[in-house]
Amino acid sequence: MPNMDYPGPCLSCSAIDGCSTDSEKQKAVEHYCKGLEMELNSWKARLFDVFAHHDRFEGNEDMTELLTQIKSTVAEIERLMEQTKKECPANMSAREGEFGQHLEKLRFDYTKALEIVVPGWFGE
Repeated sequence: MPNMDYPGPCLSCSAIDGCSTDSEKQKAVEHYCKGLEMELNSWKARLFDVFAHHDRFEGNEDMTELLTQIKSTVAEIERLMEQTKKECPANMSAREGEFGQHLEKLRFDYTKALEIVVPGWFGE
């Protein structure tokens, strides 16, 4: 999983896939999802100012589209986390790839948004 600014959410998926019992695996998946939730929360904190001042971007179609994409990506990550917790899939590698793709997209869209946002707008 591509991490954004820290070593990653926690256990790697290979550690989860190697669990010998279902209860161990469930705990490992919960731990993994908790780490992913922490990473998503750090993204939400970064995005707070952008969304708090969304009215400043009215008329800017590029920014409006980016904000919509970011909201959609965050919602998809949250949906995948809940699904992963419920299903506790036998093989987490594919799911980890999905999370990684969504986090990469989130980072890309956030970077594009920062190109549009005037730096002085933050912290007002």
